Amino acid sequence: MTTADQTSSFADTIVARLLALAIAIVLALLLWLNWSSDFKVLMAANDSAAPALTASQPAKPANPALQACLVQRVGDVERMKQEGILSDAQYGAFRDRAEGLCRAQNPG
Repeated sequence: MTTADQTSSFADTIVARLLALAIAIVLALLLWLNWSSDFKVLMAANDSAAPALTASQPAKPANPALQACLVQRVGDVERMKQEGILSDAQYGAFRDRAEGLCRAQNPG
């Protein structure tokens, strides 16, 4: 071996590896100090400590035209199933098509 083959970069030295380990430990410590209470709550599975998420605004009212279409079309499909016109396999496909048609006709 020649001396050119034995040269190594700083990243291959033990000092670089110790430096990387020190940085990782410092980052882990900072994360723990910042979020330790959250970690403790998660580990303890204490649901009462975490506030429940609530919607700040009321839900947007449903599209009345879409609802009317769904009631009519899906109702027709359910009636055909009850009358024996549709099998169970056909019912799923017909119901999906009825919902798709209503959503296409009444977007929003």
